[in-house]
Amino acid sequence: MTAAATALTGAAPAAANGAPYVGNQYDYGGVRTPIDGDIPTVDSIADSITGSTDATLADVANHRASLPYGDITPGSGPALSLYPGPTGIPASDQYSVQVNDQPSFVYKSVAAKHDTNRELDTSWTSFSFTGSVTVQVTALAGSGLTGCLIRPYSAAITTTFAGNTCTFTMSQPRNVSVEFQPNIHNPIQHPMLVFANPAENDVPPATGDPNVLYFGPGVHQIGSGNVLHSNETIYLAGGAWVQGAFIANGPVDNVTIKGRGVLDGSFLDTGNQDSNKNQPGMIDIADQSSQNLLVEGITLVNAPRFNVRALAQYTTIENVKTMSWWYSTDGMVAGNKALVENNFVKSNDDSIKLFWGDEVVRGNTVWQLENGAPFMISWNLEGDPSNFHVYDDDVIHAEHYQIEKSAVFRALHAGAGTPNRYLFENVRVENATWRLFYLTVENNKWYDPTLGYGELDQLIFRNIHAYTNYTHPNVVQGIDGTHKVRDVNFVNVFTDNRCIGNAEDFTIDPATTNAIRIVKSADGSCWT
Repeated sequence: MTAAATALTGAAPAAANGAPYVGNQYDYGGVRTPIDGDIPTVDSIADSITGSTDATLADVANHRASLPYGDITPGSGPALSLYPGPTGIPASDQYSVQVNDQPSFVYKSVAAKHDTNRELDTSWTSFSFTGSVTVQVTALAGSGLTGCLIRPYSAAITTTFAGNTCTFTMSQPRNVSVEFQPNIHNPIQHPMLVFANPAENDVPPATGDPNVLYFGPGVHQIGSGNVLHSNETIYLAGGAWVQGAFIANGPVDNVTIKGRGVLDGSFLDTGNQDSNKNQPGMIDIADQSSQNLLVEGITLVNAPRFNVRALAQYTTIENVKTMSWWYSTDGMVAGNKALVENNFVKSNDDSIKLFWGDEVVRGNTVWQLENGAPFMISWNLEGDPSNFHVYDDDVIHAEHYQIEKSAVFRALHAGAGTPNRYLFENVRVENATWRLFYLTVENNKWYDPTLGYGELDQLIFRNIHAYTNYTHPNVVQGIDGTHKVRDVNFVNVFTDNRCIGNAEDFTIDPATTNAIRIVKSADGSCWT
């Protein structure tokens, strides 16, 4: 970062030291009990969740190893792979990029929901590398710029700035946002993203394998309704721009969709929010009896509906990038037993849905637009999904401006199920000022109350660091005395420039909640 950026953000937070804790437990009926010491109940739940999800990681890896082109470990080279701009796809008029003094094509996606989008467009470039690279991003249309920084802060990338050019070195793959001061706060009208991918590995051949559908560099117009088949690999090479969508009409097994190319959904966009709800998703595998799916490396843009719905068991979504503008465009959701890792999600509906259980979500970067949540825990779930480990993720923006129930971590649970056993830890939040937590059981217009209600149970938010202050209180509330939000734990949550140890920043309904714990390390080490 520049010196100015370091002064703005402060030093990177250190990990909290843990027990003993001080704080409070809030129980049904309004009873408050001080906490001073260990919280073995919370530690036991966390250990049980990680034990289950660690086993899931091994299961997913074993299944992925059976795919013909399923190896996701970084390749050995070349040192730098730059991809050509597809003929007919205009380059961004906002930015240019050089990588190791070579031009890297810069794309641009234009905002679509004009009544609510406060951004005008998003530019991005994509390349793959090993070792290290020097990147130069030049703002072509900016004026009065004074410096630059890289989000997420956790990337700890130092920049220099001169002549409207931001220069930095990257020594490991990372999906980052390059932001020019003073335009670093919501809304940024012209965001610029750099997708610095690992070198590719296990690339299928362009010809010779009948189970491979290969898209080379250039524009491909294949339309919607492209049916996925078991034992199929779809490859989008760097420089490929594929206007298409893929769907599974029933269960499919052993499917790989990978590459460094772009899947574009703009041809599906009706220009109308309600009409777009009837459009297909970009990658849609809805049958939960499907097994062994890998989506890796590609970029999805301009989807009018959801981007990746991959409800197969044993799913990996790795280093996928999504950018979409409509209220109906979710980022990604995986099925039971899944790994969602190292992705970049920029969506206007929920970015990452946590709905099916036995799931690890780690190393992701989220830029949330005005509607959904970076992490959606429940929306009318009927089952009892459990065992989610969400850690080492970054939310770099949350553009919540006017929708009352918006939050970074959100559950609007109206279903009959009881989602349970969620462990969020080491999650960092930047440039989000509306609300951090909204965790409720409540009715909504999309649910039939005659179906009954469930509860929310055993949620842990541990070592959460929010760099900004919030204008709306956190909410924890059930729907009645028998359908509660219970056993929710906030452990070393740093926000509003302090570590939280009581309900000062919360609205907790004593008639519909139980065992809500808010604690911080007694030694004051809460990422301060």
